[in-house]
Amino acid sequence: MKFARLLGIPIRVNPLFLLLAILYSCLGLGREIIIILAAVFLHEIAHTLVALMLGIKVAEIEILPFGGQAQIEDFTALDPSKEIYLALAGPAVSLLLAGLFYFLQPYLNLDLQFFVNINLVLGLFNLLPALPLDGGRVFRALISPLLGFKRSTKIAAFLGQFIALLLLAYGFYLSYTRLTGANYIVIGILLFWAARREGKLLLYSFMRYLLHKKAELARKGFLSCNQLVAYTYTPVKEILNATGPSYYLVVVVLDEDHHPRGMISEVELIECYLEKGPRVSLEDCQ
Repeated sequence: MKFARLLGIPIRVNPLFLLLAILYSCLGLGREIIIILAAVFLHEIAHTLVALMLGIKVAEIEILPFGGQAQIEDFTALDPSKEIYLALAGPAVSLLLAGLFYFLQPYLNLDLQFFVNINLVLGLFNLLPALPLDGGRVFRALISPLLGFKRSTKIAAFLGQFIALLLLAYGFYLSYTRLTGANYIVIGILLFWAARREGKLLLYSFMRYLLHKKAELARKGFLSCNQLVAYTYTPVKEILNATGPSYYLVVVVLDEDHHPRGMISEVELIECYLEKGPRVSLEDCQ
């Protein structure tokens, strides 16, 4: 369900989170829900501001109990260094808020311990190296130059599912012994679902990018072709930075003696980039 817009980016609340919020409100915990929502919202503002600074287009943000999940609009923004900065922005702000209000609490004469605790948990939990958590995005960015985005995403998403199962097991254990494990069970279910979905987001971005160009071609009846000439050792990432939604890219590949080695289409470049990672060159795609 769409909740609001932040800097032009739609914010959607996960239905299970909304159901949990209603349930907590009925139990007299409406104040706690508002504080949690405020902490998550500030966490996502940090991500959004850094994304805008880095020129990364975010399609939408989904609010989950353990934070938010930003869907990248354009796969060409999946630069490892950018993804690290973007991912760390949320936990950094959450931990900063926890520390700031912990020390300011006596001077403000307000009980802000729950807000401090939520930000502390939100910041530390999101640093775990598992998708869709922010730490999982950092982990993927670090290993993707070696393994490629697809394989790195599968590994980080598997870790997310593993952590979700641990949370579920702990939640059921608490429910059996103390009748207090419902929160862990709900978060475990949502984390497992989000981790499974994460592996499909790269393919989703790729397909949406291509469908946009197909729609433009169908609407106009033609599409301009931008032809580039590049050496075999040219990084694919640099070539993809020259792509645009209104034309199709074709690259003529030359060796160091300026002899033609072949032609590579935009689709082939994208598939090669996602499969082999950000260090891949044109030679690796032939």
